[in-house]
Parts: sequence; C-alpha cells; structure tokens
Amino acid sequence: MLSLRHLRALAALAETEHFRKAAERLHVTQPALSAQIQGLEAHLGVTLVERTKRRLVFTPVGRAMVERARAILAEITDMESAAKVFASPLEGLLRIGVPPTLGPYLLPHVLPDLKARHQGLRLYLREERLSRQLAELASGEIDLVLGLGPLAGEGREAAPLFDEPLWLALPTDHPLCAKAELVPADLSGLSLVLFEREGDGMRDLGLRLCQEAGASEHPDFRATSLDTLRQMVASGLGACLLPALYVAAEAQDDQQLAVRPFRKPAPCRRIDLAWRRTDPRKEAFLKLAEMLRASLPVAVRRVP
Repeated sequence: MLSLRHLRALAALAETEHFRKAAERLHVTQPALSAQIQGLEAHLGVTLVERTKRRLVFTPVGRAMVERARAILAEITDMESAAKVFASPLEGLLRIGVPPTLGPYLLPHVLPDLKARHQGLRLYLREERLSRQLAELASGEIDLVLGLGPLAGEGREAAPLFDEPLWLALPTDHPLCAKAELVPADLSGLSLVLFEREGDGMRDLGLRLCQEAGASEHPDFRATSLDTLRQMVASGLGACLLPALYVAAEAQDDQQLAVRPFRKPAPCRRIDLAWRRTDPRKEAFLKLAEMLRASLPVAVRRVP
C-alpha cells in the first residue's frame, strides 16, 4: 500500500540525489530508505531511479512521480496547518529557511522580540541555498523562506521585508579608503573577489556592479563564505562587497581591512518572507512579516 513514508523517501531522494544523505535527512538507515523506494516502485509497477555505483538518475516517470509526491506532501502539510491555525497560528513549531549570509546577522536582532510576543513559538532554522529551500517549501518540509526577493510566484506568496545595502571592503592601504562614501563609478578598474555561491544575491549583485562600473571579477579567487571574503581582502587579494548586517556584526571593527558604504541610493539586496500560496496561515505570516520589520536594525532599510 502507498504510504506517506514512500512519498517522503522519494522527495528526500530527489532533493539530495544521494541514498545516504536522504536517509540521514529522514533519520532512517540507508537500507530502510532503499527498501521504501523499491516498495514504491513495486507498488507503482515502474522504475523510478536508475542505480549505478557512482550516482543515481531519475527516470522520466520518476521525475513525474517526484513532482506528484511533493504536491501531495504539501497538501498534507497544509491540512495539518489548517487544523492548528484557528487556535494559535504563531505558536508551536515554525520551520524557516534562511541564507547562511543572512541568518546569523539578522536573527539576533529580531528573535528576542518575536519570542517575547509568542512564548510558545519554536523555530527550526535551516541554512541552505535558495533553490533547495524553495523546493522544500513547495514540498511542505519547511513553512517559510527568508531570502533574496522577489520570491512571489510559482505557488508562492511573499512579503518584502527590507533592503540590505552593500558595503565595499578594501585593504587598509587602498586609495579609496580616503573616501567616506563611495559611488559605483569608484569601482572602475577594481578586481573584486566575489561570492562563489548563487542564490544569496551576493554574486549576482557583484557581477552586475562590475558590469555597470567597469570593474572585473578576480580571475583566480572566489569565496564560499563571508568570513572567507573578509580574510581574502585582509590578505591583500583585492576588494569585495559585504552586506550591511555582516559589516555591522563582523567587519566594522576589523583593523585588518577598511569598509566603506555607498552613497544613497546604494546597491542593495531585497529580502522577502515567502510561504506557499495554499498555506492557510497567510494572515499570521503577514503579521509575522510586520513584526520582523518592526525589529530591524538601522543597518538595513525597511520596506513599507
């Protein structure tokens, strides 16, 4: 008989593309997960996954079944949420996806007030690249995504929260350190060390600024974290762009480099709060968005 365990196993395998990682996500053994997939294949009478020693590949029917499984799981999650929403929509467990370049620097500002207002609220925060978070949102594995906007569309609704300005980080002996504020044209001729990962907005914004201002991406180095970016600049490899919340938390007082803001209107990344369009907690999420806006630090610009 087809069960939720079959569907969750299929969805987890599609997200991780790895039997061991999918088993770890579901807190089961790898043989148990394999048995779930084999049982699903036997029940449906089709092959969902091509297995080799090095990798797995979903068959066309497998990909189609993954989409159906995600839709069913999302409907079940929404059904469970609907049963709770009338009692207390912002109590209990709320699962939120956040970018690694945002969560550690924003959440200390907004969580204390949120927890004070809703003492029964428990938050599960998941740091992952945006594309995976959106897939997990669609399948009901998480309830909200806090990430680079615009996020509305493809079965999602979203509320814009704030614009986060970017700052330029420079070696302490760089000529631009003499300026209190910069304009994008000041980047002309610079070689910027950019973020390697897409989805947080840092790389796309960096490439766009390079194109507009006549700068270039450093040909040899990319960073996988904001801390790595900062250390590269401190070692003299070049300049980089850093988001304002990170600057306030980590870079402002670092004596190994200099940070400078851009004159308004500064280049920014827009941060949205997104949820599934079918989630019955929409009004609660809008209320949550307003609470988050009210707790924002001065480093960012609230979106009305």
